[in-house]
Amino acid sequence: MTLSPILYRLHQRFGTPPTPQQVAAETVTVCPAETVPRPPAWFLPGQLDHVRGYPAMSDPEAQRIRISEGEVTHGATMAYRLDRAALLGGYVFAGGARHQMIMDRAPFGPRHPRALQGDVSGDVALIGTPVSDIYFGHYLMDDSATALLAQEFGTVRAPFGRRRSGWTHAHDYRRMMDINVPELGDTALGQVWLFDDIGMNSNRRQRMQQLRERLRPKHSTRSGHGVFIIRARSGQVMRHLENETELADELARRGFEIVDPMQETAADLVQRLSGSALAVSVEGSALTHAYLTMQDRGAMIAIQPPWRFDNVWKDFTDLLGMRYGFVLGEGGRDSFRVDIADVLRTIDLILG
Repeated sequence: MTLSPILYRLHQRFGTPPTPQQVAAETVTVCPAETVPRPPAWFLPGQLDHVRGYPAMSDPEAQRIRISEGEVTHGATMAYRLDRAALLGGYVFAGGARHQMIMDRAPFGPRHPRALQGDVSGDVALIGTPVSDIYFGHYLMDDSATALLAQEFGTVRAPFGRRRSGWTHAHDYRRMMDINVPELGDTALGQVWLFDDIGMNSNRRQRMQQLRERLRPKHSTRSGHGVFIIRARSGQVMRHLENETELADELARRGFEIVDPMQETAADLVQRLSGSALAVSVEGSALTHAYLTMQDRGAMIAIQPPWRFDNVWKDFTDLLGMRYGFVLGEGGRDSFRVDIADVLRTIDLILG
């Protein structure tokens, strides 16, 4: 039995608990911070007038800076080794510090962690974040890229996540990318490596390119084409595009592949999306299918709900030298419409 959750809460009540970085027995700078030019996003005049709101916990100014030309400093990629650590309820406890890895609440009372099981040799390297615990795109891109880094430090594992069991596409993609990360429940880890792997630096770019290369099929049915990815009512946050069918019909007349991930296997998606030059979809994890498969230097257009203006995809497209554009819709917080003419004009703009 371990009392780590109780001890941590006592630290919180009577002082400031240490951070995992402060209690780390070893710290490795995998890649230092890098400052690079940032290209502007592609969008029509007047689009920002349609913005009504932003995602929860989002900084509006940061969202606007993302789409502006300038310089950006990408954070360093770091690895930290903690000793006498335990994974409890999706949180790592060590030396009075706590590190959150899933979106669930932290455990409160005593826990009974198991000893490490299976083919673990040397240290454990744990991957996972609260964001990747609930969003398909971050799980597939962020955690898979971190897995390539983590294997250099130990046996790669992840905390058990109850939300991910139904993500069949994600698990199939990982098999195709040769990413195998067994999950752990409450476990006494001993020594464990944790990672700060958010910065879109050159080391992360190399790993993301490696994942894309692993998915690239030997033979693609098309090349240089456009794709429209149906979102419908899928996803964690409601972003229902009311005229999605009409937009799909118009893009189909213009030669776009219309892809519905809910109706196709991961292998089929890879085959149909590979080599595409432009991907269009409602902003969200559905764009992950195209990001991992489209041609180098491709382009992406995110259709944005007016009450949830989010340009996280700009960071990912910048990482690989892709172009990024967006179109704002109009409507309510859960359901909206987009001007199809604006989408077509933005396509012409971004493709030149």
